[in-house]
Amino acid sequence: MFDYDSFAKWVDSVLQLEFPKNTIAVNFNLYEENNENEYSIQIIGAEKFNEEDWACYETFTTGENLYIWVEEGDWENALETATINLKKYLDSGMYSSDLKRYDGIGIGFVDGDIEIIYKH
Repeated sequence: MFDYDSFAKWVDSVLQLEFPKNTIAVNFNLYEENNENEYSIQIIGAEKFNEEDWACYETFTTGENLYIWVEEGDWENALETATINLKKYLDSGMYSSDLKRYDGIGIGFVDGDIEIIYKH
């Protein structure tokens, strides 16, 4: 089950770090884990935005530091849950204003499309 409070603490811990100066966008990469109904989120910074595969131009990544949760249903449910909680963070999270400094913020599965949820 996705827990917003633990997700927000995880995002806070990442956003306390200084991203490289050439970072202009942030993406929340989603992954399907090996365990059934288990998903994870990784944050990356990117030096490009609004180009094809912009999230591949990484300046920063949380690597194996992931937020992991169990989601009943399919990957679409997991994407919806993660998106709702990321939007909530953008509305009221501790570092939401810092996150909104970037040209854009996206979310999506690494092998799928990116949904832009914030754009300057």
